[in-house]
Amino acid sequence: MPSSLIDTYVEYGRESTDAPIIYHTALGYFVVSSILGYHVRLVTSYMPSGLAPNLWVLLIGPSRITRKTTAMRLATNVIKAVNPSLLMPASFTPEALYEMFNELNEGDAVVWVKDEMGGFFKTLQKKYMYGVREILSSIYTGYGETRKLRNLTLRIPDNLYVCAVGTMPTPPHEYLSEEDFQSGFMNRWILAYADRRDTRLPLLHQSARAEALFREIVETLKSYEKQLLSGPYIVSTTAGAIEKLEEYDREVERQLEQIEQTSPGNLFKLYYAETPTTLVKMSILRRLSRGDYGGSGIITIDETDVVEAKRDLQKFVEASRVVIDDVQSSPRARPVVTEERAIERIFSYISGKGEEGATYSELLLKTRILSKDLREYLITLVEQDRVVCLRHSSGRGRPSLRFYDARFRNTVLAYPNTEVVTADMLRALLK
Repeated sequence: MPSSLIDTYVEYGRESTDAPIIYHTALGYFVVSSILGYHVRLVTSYMPSGLAPNLWVLLIGPSRITRKTTAMRLATNVIKAVNPSLLMPASFTPEALYEMFNELNEGDAVVWVKDEMGGFFKTLQKKYMYGVREILSSIYTGYGETRKLRNLTLRIPDNLYVCAVGTMPTPPHEYLSEEDFQSGFMNRWILAYADRRDTRLPLLHQSARAEALFREIVETLKSYEKQLLSGPYIVSTTAGAIEKLEEYDREVERQLEQIEQTSPGNLFKLYYAETPTTLVKMSILRRLSRGDYGGSGIITIDETDVVEAKRDLQKFVEASRVVIDDVQSSPRARPVVTEERAIERIFSYISGKGEEGATYSELLLKTRILSKDLREYLITLVEQDRVVCLRHSSGRGRPSLRFYDARFRNTVLAYPNTEVVTADMLRALLK
């Protein structure tokens, strides 16, 4: 099998700078996505018009330690050497960004590069920026729409192909909010997080090997793009590739069910639910990075492409979990309350639901109490006999837990297909 441009790019990154490998890996996919991805689509059940393999990548790490900007410049230098017309201006206000998108035409391809993107994300939390997350999400998926934004009418044409890369310092919660994930906006980004360098190169490091790899990558990308321009090409998959993709989809579904049972308010489940689509995109890019498209007009993703893409995706997923945990556990995410006030807040909400009761997911959302604390407070309320917990079994899917004010004990115990959950049982179920 021909060598992969993505792997060659990672080697180039390692030879050039001591930024973390996760940055170079994400940027390897990003470069292939920016230059080659525009030319192909894969028809799927959820994207009949064809899924575009564009990626949005965010490099996250401590300032002046992890070489985020240095790593990003390596990638943009490659894109500039292959097709500089793709790059949007690097410095702009949010309003100027929207005006730039306004000037694009249907089917255009652009690369959005933004150093220190944290400041941009912060602006999304202001009231006058309401709706911008949804606009950017539409740009990502290639769906056109028209929106009024203060004094600007934003017209997004259909079928834009936009790749994006940016950097953001730590801690993530200083720049991202829970709303960024709840709206679906940040769930579309590859969050390449690192808190340290994997290796340390000399201060005056120079590498002839890096220069040779740069030239090789640029010439190979130009050659591959020339092949794609002779198309059109259709992307297909082998039976083995389909099985691997579906296997991952089933794996995610199982994990999501487990998260819903144990920690339904965890924002990670929203991010994780998007990863099957990310895997498909990365598998397409893995195949494109091998070249050798042939003259049949068909580019076929095989099982190895999916396996290698999944290996890299799992690293990104673990990194995203760290970022999301930081956002969700930050003091900004939820108000600090005493244990007594927190318990009374929970009980007040349950009591207000009467004979209908409240689910764990509801309580997590409405009380805005951290999941680990909510579990303990609910166990305390059950132990105090102030709250009754029932497990409902409808015959379909997993049983669900519901909490009731103990005043309604006699009524709720008569509900069909239910089981009383003791404090010890609840502790095990919510472990």
